[in-house]
Amino acid sequence: MAIMVTKISEAFYEASATPPHVREAWSTSSPLRLQELCDELFARKAHQTDIGDAIDDADREWLIQRRKRF
Repeated sequence: MAIMVTKISEAFYEASATPPHVREAWSTSSPLRLQELCDELFARKAHQTDIGDAIDDADREWLIQRRKRF
C-alpha cells in the first residue's frame, strides 16, 4: 500500500501507512491536524519524502498553507 492521506476538512487529515514505509501498519483513529499527522508518521520512521508525497496527493495546497502560517 504505502502511505495514504485523505484530507477531511480544511485543517484535518486521516491517514494509513504500511511497511516498508513505516515499521508496522498504522492508521489514524481520528482526524489529525497536519503537524500531528507528520509527527505520527515520523515517529513510525516514515521518510520525509514519502510523507510529503502522500500529503501532496491528498492536498495540493498544503505546502502553501503551511508556509503562510510561519
